Amino acid sequence: MRGETTSYIRHQSAFYKSMIKVLYLQMTMGEGNKRMTLRKTIRKRLALWLVILILVAEYSYGLGFATEAKAGAIESDRNIITSVSMAVYGPDGQTVTGDVYEQGSEVTLNYTWALQDGHGYHDGDTFSFQIPEQFKLYNDISGPLVSDEGDVGSFTVNKDTHLAVMTFNSFIENHDNVHGTLSLRTKFDKEVIKGSTVQEIPFPINGDTQIVVLRFKPDVASTIEKKGTPEGYNAQSIHWTVDVNKTLESVYGATVTDPIPEGLTLDPVTVAVYQLDVQLDGTVSQGVLVDPSNYTLDSQDGVLKLKFAGSPVDGAYRLAFSTEITNLTKTKFTNKASFSGDNLTPVEASATVEVKRAPSLQKYAIHYEPSIQTITWGINYNYNYGSIPQAEAVLKDLFNETQGLAAGSVKVYNVTVDGDGKATVGAQLAEGTDFTLTPASAAGKTGFEIRFLQDVSTPYFIEYKTKSKDRLFSPKRITNTVTSGTYKAEANQDIYPVIIYKTVDATGANYRNKTADWKITINDDGYPMSNVVVKDTFPYSGLTFIPESLVVRSASGAVVPASEYTLEYDKPVVQGKGFTVTFLKPITGKYTISYKLHFDYYGLTDGKDKFYNTAFLTWDGGSASAEGVFNPRIEVKNNGFKFGEYNAVSKSISWYVAANYNSKPLKNAEIVDVIQAPQTLIDGSVKLKELYLYPSGLTSRNGDLNVKYTYTVTQENGNSILRIKLLEPVDYPFYIEFKTSLDGKLINNAKINNTANIYDENKPVSGNLTGSVAIPYGGEYVVKNGEQIGDKINWSIHINRGQSYIRDAKITDVGSANQLLLTDSFHLYPTTVSPSGTITKAGAELIQGTDYILDVTTTNDGKQTFVLSFKNPIGSPYILEYQSLIAARSGETVTNAVTLSGNNVVEVTKVTSTEIIVGVSSGSGTGNGTRSVLAVKKLDDNDNLKLLAGATFDLYRLNGSERLLIGTQTTGADGIAVFNGILSGSYILVETKAPAGYVLDSAERPISVGAGANIILPITNHVLASATPSVTPSATPSASPTPTPSVTPSAAASASPAPTPSAGGPSETPTTPPVVVPVPSATPTGSSVPGVIIPDEQIPGGPANTSEPQPTPQPSVTPTEVPIDDEVPLGGVDIDEDDVPKGNPSDPGVSPASGQLPKTGEGSSLPIYMGGLGLILIGIVLNRWLTRNKKTD
Repeated sequence: MRGETTSYIRHQSAFYKSMIKVLYLQMTMGEGNKRMTLRKTIRKRLALWLVILILVAEYSYGLGFATEAKAGAIESDRNIITSVSMAVYGPDGQTVTGDVYEQGSEVTLNYTWALQDGHGYHDGDTFSFQIPEQFKLYNDISGPLVSDEGDVGSFTVNKDTHLAVMTFNSFIENHDNVHGTLSLRTKFDKEVIKGSTVQEIPFPINGDTQIVVLRFKPDVASTIEKKGTPEGYNAQSIHWTVDVNKTLESVYGATVTDPIPEGLTLDPVTVAVYQLDVQLDGTVSQGVLVDPSNYTLDSQDGVLKLKFAGSPVDGAYRLAFSTEITNLTKTKFTNKASFSGDNLTPVEASATVEVKRAPSLQKYAIHYEPSIQTITWGINYNYNYGSIPQAEAVLKDLFNETQGLAAGSVKVYNVTVDGDGKATVGAQLAEGTDFTLTPASAAGKTGFEIRFLQDVSTPYFIEYKTKSKDRLFSPKRITNTVTSGTYKAEANQDIYPVIIYKTVDATGANYRNKTADWKITINDDGYPMSNVVVKDTFPYSGLTFIPESLVVRSASGAVVPASEYTLEYDKPVVQGKGFTVTFLKPITGKYTISYKLHFDYYGLTDGKDKFYNTAFLTWDGGSASAEGVFNPRIEVKNNGFKFGEYNAVSKSISWYVAANYNSKPLKNAEIVDVIQAPQTLIDGSVKLKELYLYPSGLTSRNGDLNVKYTYTVTQENGNSILRIKLLEPVDYPFYIEFKTSLDGKLINNAKINNTANIYDENKPVSGNLTGSVAIPYGGEYVVKNGEQIGDKINWSIHINRGQSYIRDAKITDVGSANQLLLTDSFHLYPTTVSPSGTITKAGAELIQGTDYILDVTTTNDGKQTFVLSFKNPIGSPYILEYQSLIAARSGETVTNAVTLSGNNVVEVTKVTSTEIIVGVSSGSGTGNGTRSVLAVKKLDDNDNLKLLAGATFDLYRLNGSERLLIGTQTTGADGIAVFNGILSGSYILVETKAPAGYVLDSAERPISVGAGANIILPITNHVLASATPSVTPSATPSASPTPTPSVTPSAAASASPAPTPSAGGPSETPTTPPVVVPVPSATPTGSSVPGVIIPDEQIPGGPANTSEPQPTPQPSVTPTEVPIDDEVPLGGVDIDEDDVPKGNPSDPGVSPASGQLPKTGEGSSLPIYMGGLGLILIGIVLNRWLTRNKKTD
């Protein structure tokens, strides 16, 4: 188009330039060198302005002010959609016949379109419209607009914009009554369709908008739901609701039946029926009250029955009512209702309501004060708001006779309980006015009785205290029981003596000095005591008294002078021996004795692993004792610990053994560490370090330890045994460091454990010091993930993230038949690994054929398998990414099972699988799930019985604007290359390698594959030309045109001009002659595509009706008119020759009658020519007029 416009501009420019020259000569004729007069000046200026005007006219046309030919947008003129229909499918794939649809159902939209006769639209014109957003598109859709006479055009639908575009071809220019249907298979989009179950979807039709009202089933578990709500705490009634027909079915004779449970009575006044608004997500809201004339109620025999008068019922309703609680002792009620109809089997729903009601009588202990051995008790009376006559409003409370009621401690309060059960204590009642208090007793019990002096209908709270009558020497349990009529409540409280007790500050222990703080408390209950002696003992040894740490304090916290007591202990102090404190004066209050003890784990006896301390107290009139226990850190018990750190970059483990934590004197220390396989010790990594022990028990590693040592490594049971011997005595803690490596090994475990032991003179002096290290992705060899993106799945395979060393590593991936591998989408990437094991894709992509081999095979049933084989051993992670084209129906599962196999010391085989449920949108002509087969048959062009092996073909699928490589196949000995399991659609076949001895035919062959097609496509090849052909074509074409076309085409294109068709009528556009390689004694075939033979039965349906090529025509001296009786275009349209307009051909595919190039943007250039001639005439007239005037002058 642009080339034609440029040629036209050049032609017009030459014309106007010649006209300008004529005009200028006319204007300036006769001027000479004479003096200009005023008229001459006017005449010259007028000529100049005419020149400028002509230049503007010329270049405004040439620079684009003229209309360019563009594809027209039909929607700007009219809406060609005449109707829209919709088919909805259920989960079983069958068409839904009702008018209420499941959310997310599959839908087929059928857009019927039509063009008016005489529409004036042309090849390339488009019509665009929006698919409503309520329909989900998983992928872009494209395809042809098919008719029996060839394609009418094509269509595309964009999944993101929902824009559908129909592009028409020349079919619409030579056919009347052009119409068709565009079908799209999609789904209701649950992400867009929200809110109400009634949705309006607009469709533009015939210049108007058609609103389609759809009803959807809400997301509910059942069509009936029942709920019950008690009216607050201590409820007297329950409010019930029964929601029915939540699925919005059409129910005939709809009935609700609800039996009232025992302990409840229906309140008929409260029964009401409401409309129910149900949202798509299942949430409901109560609507307007339903007129009672639309239903009937019956509540006989304790059964509530509601029957709707209208039939059918297709909306949701709520039945609401209340029941009174007649049995206040019952706290749980279950109510079951059913919904049924003439066409609906009864559906039941039940609800259980638990009424939170306070007990009539409740007893509990509020507080215990050990120092004074006093218990505060509480009683909740009538918190359920019962009605109790005055004669029955009596409380009797009894407790252990060892307790006495504290004088004046009984108090009674009014109480209110709100709807949440929260009690608020009010005014105190007066004894003698509101109640009486009298003593009560029973066998082994003592207590009191409260009698109210009026009827009781509100709650009361009673509080009182009891106190031990005698000094407590041993723990006891006090039981307290209260009764009122038939109600009984009980509570217990444990009490314990406080004459003496002992504590230890375990969290404050000093592990560096190995000391702990202890405390003995005596006479906390404040009794008078004389001749008080406290003796502290260490029954299992391991403890040593530190005399200077002892401090005695009184109840006020003041330090007691040493003159008031004596301290006795062994001098010097001996481990396991305690001390004695004797008070020189009687005591009447609490005293504490604080001191420190040194602990030595190796001094414990009787196999104990804790430190025990027992104190004995004696005084005039009694004795008592108390015990304390100190449980040290685990490092003390094991005399050390072990831990490790893994470095994923070097695949090494750093192990650390903290030895001799307790600073035990060791003469010939030896550390034995079992290094489990597959670890190997890294030479030179064994080191000894100083260990610093903090008072809290934590440690740190410092510099190298200045002590001589040796180490050896031996093999036992497949493990390495590391033995480290210290050549000097030690009495302090220290660290041992060493490293092991997993490089070059199979890493099968996610955790590796190591255990060390410490010996002195071959005797164990530690527990098992076990450490463990987590190995990121240990034991993992292959993991696969997939994500649907449009009509493809992006697959990602993580290979060897555990970093095992594997030889002959091979990835085998078997996919389900409902996907198609895109063989040019495979990319294998190396990775980098951080010390912590984080893996990141990095580095240059690996090269297929150099670093790995990829082999893709397809079975007869369409399943594809690929095998990726590494050419070198692997020891690091890789990431493989590739794509597959979805060939599944919407909702189907696409599966992939991937296996990694290889060798190290043993054979490795690890399998993992991945499933993806895909969503697919499709256009007209797809959806039955069948696959097709394309067999390419390679033949010799001279001998079609000769089969050619070794020809390689690439098959590309045309997917919208994409061109996807589906597979590569090579013909075998039978001359056939088979592409199995391909989808219906448009493809391009390209020969990439010719059979040996034959010419490569690189022509791209479009192929249309129908659903379930089994296509055999024969393709021929020419034999390579010999060095000296028997027939040598002329190197230089004849200078004179040959009147008669030659049968054998020349080796090179003719330099002579092509013949000019007769202007008498339209002629067929000459077919571009194919380029034929000259072969001796060979005759060109009549195929439209060089080397391709397509039998009639194999010609795919569609518009590709390529006429048989003719030999290159050579012009005659005098061209003769060529009859075109047999050249009328097909398509069912008969054209009478007399009706063909002359001089302005418009039929597509027909060349103009003259040798002029076609023009764009206008029907004729005559107005431009006439305008230019008119300006020239004006100039001539003006010139003559001025000349006459000059003569006159």
